[in-house]
This record gives sequence, structure tokens and C-alpha cells, in this order.
Amino acid sequence: MGTRTDRDERAGLRAFRNQLAVVAGIMPVVAFVLVVDRESVGVLAALGTALPLAALAVAAAVPTTVDPRWFAAVLAVDVAAIALIRGDVPSVGISALFTLPALWAGYAFGFPGAATTTAFTVGLLWVGAPGEWVTIDSGDTARLVSLPLVIAAVSGTAAALARRARARQALLHDQAELLRRRLGEVTAREELVRAVLDSVDFDVLAFDAEGNTTVTNAGRSGAAARDLAARTTADGVGSLVRRTLDGAELEEELVPVRREDGRARTYTVSTRLLPDEGGGGGVLVARDVTAERSALQARDDLVASVSHELRTPTTAVLGSVELAREVEGLPADAERLLDVASRNAERLVELVGGILDAAREERVDLVLAPCDLLEVVDAAVEAAEPAARAAGVTLRTSAAASPVTVVADAFRIRQVVDNLVSNAVKYNHDGGWVEIGAHAVGDLVWLIVRDDGIGIADADQDRLFERFFRAESVRSTGIHGTGLGLAICRQIARRHGGDLSVVSVLGEGTTATMTIPAAGPDRTEAVA
Repeated sequence: MGTRTDRDERAGLRAFRNQLAVVAGIMPVVAFVLVVDRESVGVLAALGTALPLAALAVAAAVPTTVDPRWFAAVLAVDVAAIALIRGDVPSVGISALFTLPALWAGYAFGFPGAATTTAFTVGLLWVGAPGEWVTIDSGDTARLVSLPLVIAAVSGTAAALARRARARQALLHDQAELLRRRLGEVTAREELVRAVLDSVDFDVLAFDAEGNTTVTNAGRSGAAARDLAARTTADGVGSLVRRTLDGAELEEELVPVRREDGRARTYTVSTRLLPDEGGGGGVLVARDVTAERSALQARDDLVASVSHELRTPTTAVLGSVELAREVEGLPADAERLLDVASRNAERLVELVGGILDAAREERVDLVLAPCDLLEVVDAAVEAAEPAARAAGVTLRTSAAASPVTVVADAFRIRQVVDNLVSNAVKYNHDGGWVEIGAHAVGDLVWLIVRDDGIGIADADQDRLFERFFRAESVRSTGIHGTGLGLAICRQIARRHGGDLSVVSVLGEGTTATMTIPAAGPDRTEAVA
């Protein structure tokens, strides 16, 4: 609601306008009486004509900050003025002027003002002018009945309309105030979001259902958005947005970009769709990972280089140990020491080989061709059978009756099966079992390796695919390993457009599941 001063200023202006309307209604009637019946106009009529003009001057001169209730005195002056005029000219036309202050009273002061003014004016009409009660005839019906009813109706209607208008005005004011507050909250929230977007180290781009950009964090350099926008290929902004609107949300998709100056950058792009209720569209987030990728590449190059340099002398040491063990007449202590050296040299060769495989896996393209996954599984089981017998573990297959054809790199898939079966055998117990299954379900091919071995603790399962990580339950067995096998297997599965997951219960066993598309990976995944 407005302040008291605002209300007083409006009330003062309304009072002046209302008084001006009363004067404009009285003056023509008085002028007409002067023209047609000048002799009837006396002192009372002259005084009654002067009073509204004086009240008009006062209403114009009074400060606007005055209490609006003061203008009730102006209404009283108007009623008195009309009564004075009627004292000289007691006609129906003059009596009808009482509707003017009654109208103003109802509008300005509501039903209390309407009732008071109506009662006062009706009383004046019933008292009448001097000599009016000498004779009563049908002509007095208007003065005694009709006019009072008209004055009451006019004043009451004005009060009702004024109340409705004030209620509507209050409602509009409250709604405007609520809208102003909500707008302020939205603006503050928008500024907060803008500040957050401008402070993050990645580019954010929002787009509508038509693919048009609506919001972007222009406060940053915007290099990622500009580089992606400059591309017109399948990994440009337009194509990425269109793919998202078609329902294919992106998750950390790598997008390499080569600028016009020859410099190469790599970005990860993620997209999300927005609800249709909010107008649809989506959000695209692009982050520059060039430095991270370069650092990872440098790390892998260093590890691969060092591992390669270690491989030759380690192999030579292992060969020399084997030759030394063939010498006849070696003391028992010497043979024991040579056995220790041989075991550790073999472990070092295995570790170096795993590191080289992990580094090479990111660089070697897949050789894709149709192959039968059942044949790959049978070959892997046959190769693992001697180690399984030695460990007292039973290998069994649970495969489809018909060939499970998949477009894949058979050598890499065999590498996955070998690793999963080897782990299931190594981390098992005497009398345990390992089951290997291969099935085609819809567009996917499933490879499942289950065992009833030692299992993995829940706390370790989130880190199973980290390079060089080995679970506590595995380390406590004393069984050697590199901690690279599962990481390499998942990498192979993902390069084929699928994934690898492991579910395990400590003390009960482990299930490893690989799913890949039967039709083969997309080209972008195969060369990733």
C-alpha cells in the first residue's frame, strides 16, 4: 500500500475535483433561475451561491498533506449552500442539487458518509423552505418521497462503487508489490547464477528447444565455446546441441579441435536436457582438458619408456638365473637364492609387460572383424585349464547353443577373457569353481565370468579399475599381480563401445560382466 502522504495528496486532489464538479452543477442552475425568475433570487440565494465558490478556493489552497477527513467540512458547506439557495427558490430543480454532495460523500467517505449526508439532506427537504408547509399537494411528492429516494440511491451506489474500486486498487497494488518482490528475487538469483557461471573454469551454454543459444557465461574467455562453434563437423556445437535435443545426452565426450593457427586443443563436452515444462532445451558444458591430456600422455610415455628400458635387462637377468640353475652341484643355499631371484624377476617381467600393454592399448587401433565369441571363450578356457587344475578350481562354460557373432577385435576380446578367467582362478580356493558364459541379447553381446572365490570388500570395489590398485583381500593372499588387468580390460570394452562391470561379495565370490554392441563400435569409439 502507498504511504499516508501519498493517500493525502490523492485525496486532496480528488476533493478539489469533486468541489469543482459541485460548483459546475450549481452555477448553471442558479444562472438559469436568474434568467427566468430574477425576482425570486434574494440574499439567501446569493449567499448560497458564494459559499461553494469559497469552498472551491479553500480546497485549492489547502496543503495537500492535510488529513482528507477535513474535506467533510467542504461537503457540509455545499449542503448548507444548496439549502440557502432553496430558501429563496424552493423548486424541484434546486432540490435535485442535493444529489451532488450526496454523490461526493458516498464516493469519498463510503457508506458512513453516504448515510450521514443523505439523512441530513432528506431532513432539509422535509423541513422545507419558509412557507413550504402552508399547502401540501401532489407536487410535493418529489420533495418528500422521490428526491430522498434518489439521493439515497445515488449516494449508496457511489459508496458501493468506491468500495469496489478501492478493493480492486488495493488488490492490484498488492499484486504489483508481490510481482516486484518476485522480480527482485529472480533478478538476484539470476545475478548469483551469472556470478557463479562467470567464475568457473569451464564454458556453459544454454539453448532452447530450437537449438538457439539463450545463456552463456560470457564473463569468461569462452575459448571452448568459440572453438566448438567454429566447427561444422559432427563434433561442432550445432551438431552436439542437435544430438542432445534428439535425446542423446553426452557425458564427458572428448572433442579434439585444431585451431586456424595450428594449435590443438581437447575439450570434454557434457550435455543435459531441460524439462519440457520449462520450455525445453538443454545445457552444454565444455571444459578444456588439453593440459590434463598432455600430462597424462607425458606420464604414460615416461612409464612406457622406462618399462621398455627395464624389460631387456630384466629378461637378461631372468635368463642368466635360469642358466645358473642348470649348473650341476650347486649348494642348496645357492639354489634357494636363485629360486627367489627367478620368482622376483618373473614378477618384474610381468609388471613391465602389464605397463607396456596399458600404454600400448591407447595407441593401437582395433582390428575389427566378425568373430564368434564362443570360440574365443573356448580357447581361453582351454589355455587356463592347466592353471585351474593346479589350483583345484573347476572351469565350466554356460554359453548359447548357437554362435555368438560380434564385430570386434578378437585378439583384444581374448585378452579380456584371459584376464578375467585368470583372476577368477588365482583368487579362488581349492575346490572352487569358475563359470564363463557368452550370450547375445538384442543388440548387445554379453560375456559373464562368475566364481565362488575370496571376493572383494565393498570399500575396494569403487577403485577396482584404477591402475595399479589391488584390493586388500587380494594383497593379503600373497598372490602377485600388477593391478593393471581390470583397467586394461575396461579400456578394451569401452573402445568396443561397451563397458565392463564387477560385482563382488567378500567371502562369496565375484561376477565380472562385459557388454559390447554386436554390430561393433562407432568409428569414434574404435579410434579413441
